[in-house]
Amino acid sequence: MKSNTDQSQAIRVLVVDDHPIFRLGVRERVKTIGDRVVLVGEAGDGFKAHDLSAALKPDIILMDLNLPGISGIEATRNIKADFPDIQIIILSASAETEEINEVLQAGASGFLLKSVSGPELQEAIFTVMGGGSVLSPAVTRSLLTAMSHPTTSIGLSEREIEILELTSTGATNKKIAKELLLSIRTVETHIRNIFQKLGVSSRTEAVTKAIHEKLIKNPGDN
Repeated sequence: MKSNTDQSQAIRVLVVDDHPIFRLGVRERVKTIGDRVVLVGEAGDGFKAHDLSAALKPDIILMDLNLPGISGIEATRNIKADFPDIQIIILSASAETEEINEVLQAGASGFLLKSVSGPELQEAIFTVMGGGSVLSPAVTRSLLTAMSHPTTSIGLSEREIEILELTSTGATNKKIAKELLLSIRTVETHIRNIFQKLGVSSRTEAVTKAIHEKLIKNPGDN
């Protein structure tokens, strides 16, 4: 009877990531926390995460940022709209300032790097359940750096400028990802954001406008 009571009072966690190996890693880290936290389910995409949120009623969702179909940010926004009491912690391989801001605006309670240790994850879960918010040290540094280096007047971040500069040389998303140590999905997300901010629909238009606005140099001038 004691174990049933403990489990009924435990913090219920749902893990969302499209990589089974990473879900396994998170599962093992959750297990190290003990009886106070119980893993109630796993999902490989944002749509399934929404369905399981309704069915399993987790207290916390550990959500990957880059998911197939819809991003972790969009999934967070949808889940928080329908299930506001569920707390969401985003897990990401990198700490991009723009993504951090979008995550927090979507209603997430935290942003951690995927390298988070078991004890750090435990502390984050308890902090969020207590009404607090959590950011990995690297995420905090990224935000502080962004505050001390404002974006351009047109709203592009330093990372987006870097991507535009590489795009102007004809670099593919794969090459840009390798050059900047990012995932291809992250580069694709940045490209979409660049298009939206510049009001364009192609890479050529984006580069042309960026050169015209003096956001980047014309490669031919080098």
